[in-house]
Amino acid sequence: MTAPNADSMPAFDDVATEAAFDALSPAEMQRRGSLKWTMYPGDVIGAWVAEMDLGTAPSVTAVLQRAVTDGSYGYLPPQIGQAVREETARFQHEAFGWSVRAQDVSLLPDVLSALGAVIAHHTRPNSAVIVPTPAYMPFLSFPGMYGRQCVQVPALPSRDAGGAVSWKLDLDRIEAAMADGAGLLVLCNPWNPVGRVLSAEELDAVAVLSGRYRVPVFADEIHSSLIVDPGATHLPYASRPTADPDLTFTATAASKGWNMPGLKCAQLIASAEARRAWDTNPLSHHLANEASLLGARATVAALREGREWNACVNRYVRANARLVAQALSAIDGVEMTVPSATYLAWLDCSALPLPQGVGPAEFFRREPGVAMNDGATFGIGYESFCRLNLATGRRITELIGQRLADAVAHLHA
Repeated sequence: MTAPNADSMPAFDDVATEAAFDALSPAEMQRRGSLKWTMYPGDVIGAWVAEMDLGTAPSVTAVLQRAVTDGSYGYLPPQIGQAVREETARFQHEAFGWSVRAQDVSLLPDVLSALGAVIAHHTRPNSAVIVPTPAYMPFLSFPGMYGRQCVQVPALPSRDAGGAVSWKLDLDRIEAAMADGAGLLVLCNPWNPVGRVLSAEELDAVAVLSGRYRVPVFADEIHSSLIVDPGATHLPYASRPTADPDLTFTATAASKGWNMPGLKCAQLIASAEARRAWDTNPLSHHLANEASLLGARATVAALREGREWNACVNRYVRANARLVAQALSAIDGVEMTVPSATYLAWLDCSALPLPQGVGPAEFFRREPGVAMNDGATFGIGYESFCRLNLATGRRITELIGQRLADAVAHLHA
Protein backbone atom coordinates (compact mmCIF):
# COMPACT_ATOMS: atom_id res chain seq x y z
CA MET A 1 0.00 0.00 0.00
CA THR A 2 1.27 3.50 -0.85
CA ALA A 3 0.14 7.02 -0.06
CA PRO A 4 -2.93 8.16 -1.98
CA ASN A 5 -2.22 9.64 -5.39
CA ALA A 6 -3.03 13.32 -5.83
CA ASP A 7 -5.25 12.47 -8.81
CA SER A 8 -7.35 10.12 -6.65
CA MET A 9 -7.84 12.58 -3.78
CA PRO A 10 -10.67 15.15 -3.86
CA ALA A 11 -9.60 18.80 -3.89
CA PHE A 12 -8.96 20.10 -0.41
CA ASP A 13 -11.80 22.27 0.88
CA ASP A 14 -10.50 24.69 3.49
CA VAL A 15 -13.94 26.26 4.07
CA ALA A 16 -15.51 22.91 4.93
CA THR A 17 -12.48 21.99 7.04
CA GLU A 18 -12.68 25.17 9.09
CA ALA A 19 -16.43 24.71 9.49
CA ALA A 20 -15.78 21.25 10.93
CA PHE A 21 -13.23 22.74 13.31
CA ASP A 22 -15.73 25.42 14.35
CA ALA A 23 -18.34 22.81 15.19
CA LEU A 24 -16.22 21.03 17.81
CA SER A 25 -17.56 21.16 21.35
CA PRO A 26 -16.27 20.06 24.77
CA ALA A 27 -18.91 17.32 24.84
CA GLU A 28 -17.69 15.93 21.52
CA MET A 29 -14.05 15.98 22.60
CA GLN A 30 -14.86 14.25 25.88
CA ARG A 31 -16.79 11.62 23.94
CA ARG A 32 -13.72 10.93 21.81
CA GLY A 33 -11.90 10.17 25.03
CA SER A 34 -8.31 11.33 24.58
CA LEU A 35 -6.04 11.81 27.61
CA LYS A 36 -6.20 15.55 27.04
CA TRP A 37 -9.95 15.62 27.65
CA THR A 38 -10.40 12.83 30.21
CA MET A 39 -7.56 13.45 32.66
CA TYR A 40 -9.66 15.93 34.62
CA PRO A 41 -13.33 14.90 34.99
CA GLY A 42 -16.26 17.27 35.03
CA ASP A 43 -16.70 20.55 33.17
CA VAL A 44 -13.00 21.02 32.40
CA ILE A 45 -11.62 22.05 29.01
CA GLY A 46 -8.55 20.06 28.01
CA ALA A 47 -5.91 22.56 26.92
CA TRP A 48 -2.70 20.99 28.14
CA VAL A 49 -1.23 17.96 26.27
CA ALA A 50 0.46 18.99 23.00
CA GLU A 51 -1.97 17.34 20.61
CA MET A 52 -4.64 18.87 18.42
CA ASP A 53 -8.40 18.48 18.63
CA LEU A 54 -8.57 19.05 14.86
CA GLY A 55 -8.19 15.52 13.52
CA THR A 56 -5.68 15.01 10.72
CA ALA A 57 -5.29 15.55 6.98
CA PRO A 58 -7.65 13.71 4.59
CA SER A 59 -4.65 12.03 2.96
CA VAL A 60 -3.60 10.56 6.31
CA THR A 61 -7.14 9.43 7.07
CA ALA A 62 -7.34 7.71 3.67
CA VAL A 63 -4.11 5.78 4.28
CA LEU A 64 -5.22 4.64 7.72
CA GLN A 65 -8.65 3.62 6.49
CA ARG A 66 -7.09 1.57 3.72
CA ALA A 67 -4.80 -0.12 6.24
CA VAL A 68 -7.86 -1.14 8.29
CA THR A 69 -9.60 -2.48 5.18
CA ASP A 70 -6.50 -4.43 4.15
CA GLY A 71 -5.69 -5.62 7.66
CA SER A 72 -2.21 -4.14 7.20
CA TYR A 73 -0.74 -4.07 10.71
CA GLY A 74 2.61 -5.78 10.19
CA TYR A 75 6.21 -4.71 10.51
CA LEU A 76 7.71 -1.91 8.46
CA PRO A 77 9.00 -3.08 5.04
CA PRO A 78 12.15 -1.47 3.61
CA GLN A 79 10.39 0.21 0.69
CA ILE A 80 8.01 2.12 2.97
CA GLY A 81 10.91 3.18 5.18
CA GLN A 82 12.73 4.43 2.09
CA ALA A 83 9.64 6.38 1.04
CA VAL A 84 9.64 8.15 4.42
CA ARG A 85 13.30 9.07 3.99
CA GLU A 86 12.72 10.45 0.51
CA GLU A 87 9.63 12.42 1.48
CA THR A 88 11.37 13.84 4.54
CA ALA A 89 14.29 15.02 2.40
CA ARG A 90 11.95 16.49 -0.21
CA PHE A 91 9.86 18.27 2.43
CA GLN A 92 12.89 19.82 4.11
CA HIS A 93 14.08 21.18 0.77
CA GLU A 94 10.73 22.47 -0.44
CA ALA A 95 9.55 23.92 2.88
CA PHE A 96 12.82 25.29 4.27
CA GLY A 97 15.39 25.26 1.49
CA TRP A 98 17.52 22.69 3.31
CA SER A 99 19.13 20.12 1.03
CA VAL A 100 18.98 16.76 2.80
CA ARG A 101 20.00 13.42 1.34
CA ALA A 102 17.57 10.56 1.86
CA GLN A 103 20.44 8.39 3.11
CA ASP A 104 21.02 10.91 5.90
CA VAL A 105 17.51 10.30 7.31
CA SER A 106 16.89 7.56 9.87
CA LEU A 107 13.54 6.37 11.15
CA LEU A 108 12.73 5.96 14.82
CA PRO A 109 9.59 5.89 16.96
CA ASP A 110 9.75 9.42 18.41
CA VAL A 111 11.98 12.41 19.10
CA LEU A 112 12.64 11.41 22.71
CA SER A 113 14.09 8.06 21.65
CA ALA A 114 16.51 9.99 19.44
CA LEU A 115 17.49 12.27 22.31
CA GLY A 116 18.05 9.30 24.62
CA ALA A 117 20.27 7.60 22.04
CA VAL A 118 22.30 10.76 21.46
CA ILE A 119 22.84 11.31 25.19
CA ALA A 120 23.72 7.68 25.87
CA HIS A 121 25.84 6.82 22.85
CA HIS A 122 27.06 10.00 21.17
CA THR A 123 28.25 12.29 23.98
CA ARG A 124 31.07 12.02 26.47
CA PRO A 125 30.30 9.84 29.50
CA ASN A 126 29.08 11.85 32.51
CA SER A 127 29.05 15.13 30.59
CA ALA A 128 26.22 17.55 31.35
CA VAL A 129 23.33 18.35 29.02
CA ILE A 130 22.46 22.02 28.45
CA VAL A 131 18.73 22.74 28.20
CA PRO A 132 17.49 26.31 27.60
CA THR A 133 14.34 26.95 29.63
CA PRO A 134 11.42 27.10 29.65
CA ALA A 135 11.71 23.66 28.08
CA TYR A 136 9.59 20.74 26.98
CA MET A 137 9.32 18.80 30.22
CA PRO A 138 11.07 15.51 29.27
CA PHE A 139 14.15 17.44 28.15
CA LEU A 140 14.70 18.28 31.80
CA SER A 141 14.32 14.72 33.09
CA PHE A 142 15.98 12.71 30.32
CA PRO A 143 19.58 13.63 31.17
CA GLY A 144 19.21 12.18 34.67
CA MET A 145 17.83 8.94 33.23
CA TYR A 146 21.20 8.49 31.51
CA GLY A 147 23.33 9.51 34.46
CA ARG A 148 23.87 13.09 33.27
CA GLN A 149 23.37 16.43 34.95
CA CYS A 150 20.86 18.80 33.35
CA VAL A 151 22.13 22.39 33.18
CA GLN A 152 19.12 24.68 32.91
CA VAL A 153 19.79 27.97 31.13
CA PRO A 154 16.82 30.35 31.57
CA ALA A 155 15.78 32.42 28.57
CA LEU A 156 16.23 36.16 28.43
CA PRO A 157 12.84 37.91 28.24
CA SER A 158 12.68 41.10 26.19
CA ARG A 159 10.07 43.32 24.56
CA ASP A 160 9.71 44.41 20.97
CA ALA A 161 8.80 47.91 19.82
CA GLY A 162 5.12 47.16 20.35
CA GLY A 163 5.66 45.97 23.91
CA ALA A 164 5.13 42.28 23.21
CA VAL A 165 7.32 39.95 25.25
CA SER A 166 9.79 37.66 23.53
CA TRP A 167 12.23 35.01 24.77
CA LYS A 168 15.82 34.67 23.62
CA LEU A 169 18.66 32.26 24.27
CA ASP A 170 21.15 33.30 26.94
CA LEU A 171 24.22 32.69 24.81
CA ASP A 172 26.65 33.78 27.52
CA ARG A 173 25.39 31.14 29.96
CA ILE A 174 25.28 28.52 27.21
CA GLU A 175 28.92 29.28 26.44
CA ALA A 176 29.84 29.10 30.12
CA ALA A 177 28.26 25.65 30.39
CA MET A 178 30.09 24.47 27.27
CA ALA A 179 33.37 25.82 28.58
CA ASP A 180 32.71 23.94 31.82
CA GLY A 181 32.63 20.63 29.96
CA ALA A 182 29.00 20.11 28.93
CA GLY A 183 28.55 17.35 26.37
CA LEU A 184 25.35 18.34 24.55
CA LEU A 185 23.05 21.29 23.87
CA VAL A 186 19.34 20.62 23.33
CA LEU A 187 17.97 23.25 20.95
CA CYS A 188 14.18 23.36 20.58
CA ASN A 189 13.29 25.24 17.38
CA PRO A 190 10.47 26.22 17.09
CA TRP A 191 10.62 26.66 20.81
CA ASN A 192 8.10 24.82 22.98
CA PRO A 193 6.58 26.39 25.12
CA VAL A 194 7.27 30.03 24.16
CA GLY A 195 6.18 29.53 20.56
CA ARG A 196 8.90 31.27 18.59
CA VAL A 197 11.31 30.44 15.81
CA LEU A 198 14.96 31.14 16.51
CA SER A 199 16.60 33.80 14.39
CA ALA A 200 19.47 33.25 11.98
CA GLU A 201 21.69 35.26 14.31
CA GLU A 202 20.90 33.05 17.30
CA LEU A 203 21.39 29.85 15.32
CA ASP A 204 24.70 31.05 13.93
CA ALA A 205 25.88 32.08 17.39
CA VAL A 206 25.03 28.61 18.72
CA ALA A 207 26.90 27.03 15.81
CA VAL A 208 30.01 29.07 16.57
CA LEU A 209 29.93 27.98 20.22
CA SER A 210 29.32 24.35 19.27
CA GLY A 211 32.33 24.39 16.97
CA ARG A 212 34.56 26.24 19.42
CA TYR A 213 33.92 23.82 22.31
CA ARG A 214 33.17 20.71 20.19
CA VAL A 215 29.79 20.29 21.83
CA PRO A 216 27.13 18.45 19.78
CA VAL A 217 23.74 20.06 19.22
CA PHE A 218 20.50 18.08 19.32
CA ALA A 219 18.01 20.16 17.33
CA ASP A 220 14.39 19.29 18.09
CA GLU A 221 12.44 20.62 15.10
CA ILE A 222 9.23 18.66 15.56
CA HIS A 223 7.12 21.85 15.38
CA SER A 224 8.74 23.16 12.19
CA SER A 225 5.57 22.60 10.13
CA LEU A 226 3.57 24.75 12.56
CA ILE A 227 4.60 28.27 11.58
CA VAL A 228 1.41 30.13 12.41
CA ASP A 229 2.69 33.68 11.83
CA PRO A 230 2.95 34.28 8.06
CA GLY A 231 5.78 36.72 8.75
CA ALA A 232 7.92 34.08 10.48
CA THR A 233 10.31 31.64 8.81
CA HIS A 234 11.69 28.41 10.20
CA LEU A 235 15.42 27.95 9.63
CA PRO A 236 16.73 24.43 10.31
CA TYR A 237 19.77 24.67 12.56
CA ALA A 238 21.72 22.18 10.45
CA SER A 239 21.14 24.27 7.32
CA ARG A 240 23.16 27.17 8.68
CA PRO A 241 26.58 27.46 7.03
CA THR A 242 28.40 27.60 10.38
CA ALA A 243 26.75 24.47 11.82
CA ASP A 244 29.26 21.61 11.92
CA PRO A 245 27.60 18.47 10.51
CA ASP A 246 29.91 16.32 12.64
CA LEU A 247 28.26 17.86 15.72
CA THR A 248 24.63 18.08 14.65
CA PHE A 249 21.64 15.77 15.14
CA THR A 250 18.22 16.97 13.96
CA ALA A 251 15.02 15.26 15.08
CA THR A 252 11.69 15.91 13.40
CA ALA A 253 8.35 14.24 12.70
CA ALA A 254 4.95 14.83 11.15
CA SER A 255 3.38 14.00 14.50
CA LYS A 256 2.70 17.60 15.61
CA GLY A 257 1.93 19.29 12.28
CA TRP A 258 -0.47 16.51 11.24
CA ASN A 259 -1.62 15.43 14.71
CA MET A 260 -0.56 11.79 14.83
CA PRO A 261 1.85 11.34 17.78
CA GLY A 262 0.40 7.95 18.63
CA LEU A 263 1.49 6.48 15.28
CA LYS A 264 5.17 6.45 16.26
CA CYS A 265 7.31 7.48 13.33
CA ALA A 266 9.92 10.23 13.68
CA GLN A 267 13.08 11.03 11.74
CA LEU A 268 16.68 11.66 12.74
CA ILE A 269 18.69 13.68 10.22
CA ALA A 270 22.47 13.56 10.49
CA SER A 271 25.39 13.61 8.09
CA ALA A 272 29.17 13.38 8.08
CA GLU A 273 30.65 12.00 11.33
CA ALA A 274 27.33 12.26 13.18
CA ARG A 275 25.75 9.99 10.55
CA ARG A 276 28.60 7.49 10.71
CA ALA A 277 28.40 7.41 14.51
CA TRP A 278 24.65 6.85 14.42
CA ASP A 279 24.79 4.07 11.84
CA THR A 280 27.71 2.21 13.40
CA ASN A 281 26.25 2.20 16.90
CA PRO A 282 23.92 -0.83 17.03
CA LEU A 283 21.68 0.65 19.74
CA SER A 284 20.94 3.91 17.95
CA HIS A 285 20.77 2.27 14.52
CA HIS A 286 18.27 -0.28 15.85
CA LEU A 287 15.69 2.43 16.56
CA ALA A 288 14.66 2.30 12.89
CA ASN A 289 13.14 -1.11 13.63
CA GLU A 290 10.85 0.47 16.22
CA ALA A 291 9.09 2.87 13.87
CA SER A 292 5.58 1.70 13.05
CA LEU A 293 4.23 0.77 9.64
CA LEU A 294 1.08 2.84 10.12
CA GLY A 295 3.15 5.82 11.23
CA ALA A 296 5.46 5.52 8.23
CA ARG A 297 2.58 5.37 5.76
CA ALA A 298 0.83 8.24 7.48
CA THR A 299 4.03 10.32 7.35
CA VAL A 300 4.38 9.81 3.61
CA ALA A 301 0.73 10.76 3.10
CA ALA A 302 1.09 13.87 5.29
CA LEU A 303 4.23 15.20 3.65
CA ARG A 304 3.19 14.27 0.11
CA GLU A 305 -0.49 15.22 0.04
CA GLY A 306 -1.32 16.89 3.36
CA ARG A 307 0.33 20.27 3.19
CA GLU A 308 -2.83 22.23 2.33
CA TRP A 309 -4.49 20.85 5.45
CA ASN A 310 -1.45 21.80 7.52
CA ALA A 311 -1.53 25.34 6.11
CA CYS A 312 -5.22 25.57 7.00
CA VAL A 313 -4.43 24.50 10.57
CA ASN A 314 -1.74 27.15 10.86
CA ARG A 315 -4.17 29.88 9.81
CA TYR A 316 -6.80 28.55 12.17
CA VAL A 317 -4.46 28.42 15.17
CA ARG A 318 -3.30 31.95 14.40
CA ALA A 319 -6.90 33.17 14.62
CA ASN A 320 -7.42 31.25 17.86
CA ALA A 321 -4.34 32.90 19.35
CA ARG A 322 -5.63 36.35 18.46
CA LEU A 323 -9.01 35.55 19.97
CA VAL A 324 -7.58 34.48 23.33
CA ALA A 325 -5.07 37.35 23.37
CA GLN A 326 -7.92 39.80 22.82
CA ALA A 327 -9.93 38.29 25.65
CA LEU A 328 -6.97 38.52 28.03
CA SER A 329 -6.00 42.04 26.96
CA ALA A 330 -9.12 43.41 28.63
CA ILE A 331 -8.05 42.27 32.09
CA ASP A 332 -5.00 42.71 34.32
CA GLY A 333 -2.77 39.97 35.66
CA VAL A 334 -2.11 37.67 32.69
CA GLU A 335 0.30 38.41 29.86
CA MET A 336 0.21 36.06 26.89
CA THR A 337 3.13 35.37 24.60
CA VAL A 338 1.33 34.95 21.28
CA PRO A 339 3.07 32.16 19.36
CA SER A 340 4.61 32.72 15.95
CA ALA A 341 5.09 28.95 15.73
CA THR A 342 3.62 25.88 17.44
CA TYR A 343 0.02 25.94 18.71
CA LEU A 344 1.15 26.71 22.27
CA ALA A 345 0.76 30.01 24.13
CA TRP A 346 2.88 30.93 27.17
CA LEU A 347 0.96 32.79 29.88
CA ASP A 348 2.68 34.90 32.53
CA CYS A 349 0.38 34.97 35.55
CA SER A 350 2.86 36.49 38.01
CA ALA A 351 0.66 39.56 38.59
CA LEU A 352 -2.40 37.55 39.62
CA PRO A 353 -3.47 37.88 43.28
CA LEU A 354 -3.79 34.13 43.75
CA PRO A 355 -4.52 32.48 47.09
CA GLN A 356 -1.45 31.49 49.09
CA GLY A 357 0.05 28.23 47.89
CA VAL A 358 -2.10 27.98 44.73
CA GLY A 359 -0.36 28.11 41.37
CA PRO A 360 -2.06 29.54 38.27
CA ALA A 361 -2.49 26.19 36.52
CA GLU A 362 -4.25 24.75 39.56
CA PHE A 363 -6.38 27.87 39.95
CA PHE A 364 -7.56 27.93 36.34
CA ARG A 365 -8.27 24.21 36.32
CA ARG A 366 -10.37 24.36 39.51
CA GLU A 367 -12.11 27.73 39.16
CA PRO A 368 -13.05 28.30 35.50
CA GLY A 369 -12.31 24.74 34.39
CA VAL A 370 -9.43 25.20 31.91
CA ALA A 371 -6.69 22.59 32.25
CA MET A 372 -3.28 23.96 31.23
CA ASN A 373 0.28 22.83 31.91
CA ASP A 374 1.92 24.06 35.09
CA GLY A 375 4.83 26.37 34.32
CA ALA A 376 6.90 24.80 37.10
CA THR A 377 7.29 21.67 34.97
CA PHE A 378 9.11 23.66 32.28
CA GLY A 379 12.04 24.65 34.46
CA ILE A 380 13.14 26.44 37.59
CA GLY A 381 11.64 29.91 37.96
CA TYR A 382 8.49 29.43 35.87
CA GLU A 383 6.09 28.61 38.70
CA SER A 384 3.86 31.58 37.82
CA PHE A 385 3.41 30.54 34.18
CA CYS A 386 1.03 28.25 32.29
CA ARG A 387 1.15 26.69 28.83
CA LEU A 388 -2.09 26.88 26.86
CA ASN A 389 -2.91 24.63 23.89
CA LEU A 390 -4.66 26.62 21.12
CA ALA A 391 -5.21 23.75 18.65
CA THR A 392 -8.94 23.35 19.18
CA GLY A 393 -12.23 24.47 17.67
CA ARG A 394 -13.34 28.07 17.59
CA ARG A 395 -16.27 27.56 19.97
CA ILE A 396 -13.97 25.94 22.49
CA THR A 397 -11.39 28.71 22.05
CA GLU A 398 -14.03 31.34 22.71
CA LEU A 399 -15.03 29.47 25.84
CA ILE A 400 -11.39 29.31 26.98
CA GLY A 401 -10.96 33.05 26.55
CA GLN A 402 -14.22 33.79 28.35
CA ARG A 403 -13.47 31.47 31.26
CA LEU A 404 -9.95 32.80 31.76
CA ALA A 405 -11.05 36.43 31.58
CA ASP A 406 -14.02 35.89 33.92
CA ALA A 407 -11.85 34.09 36.46
CA VAL A 408 -9.27 36.87 36.50
CA ALA A 409 -11.97 39.54 36.76
CA HIS A 410 -13.45 37.69 39.75
CA LEU A 411 -10.01 37.67 41.44
CA HIS A 412 -9.78 41.44 41.09
CA ALA A 413 -13.35 42.06 42.24
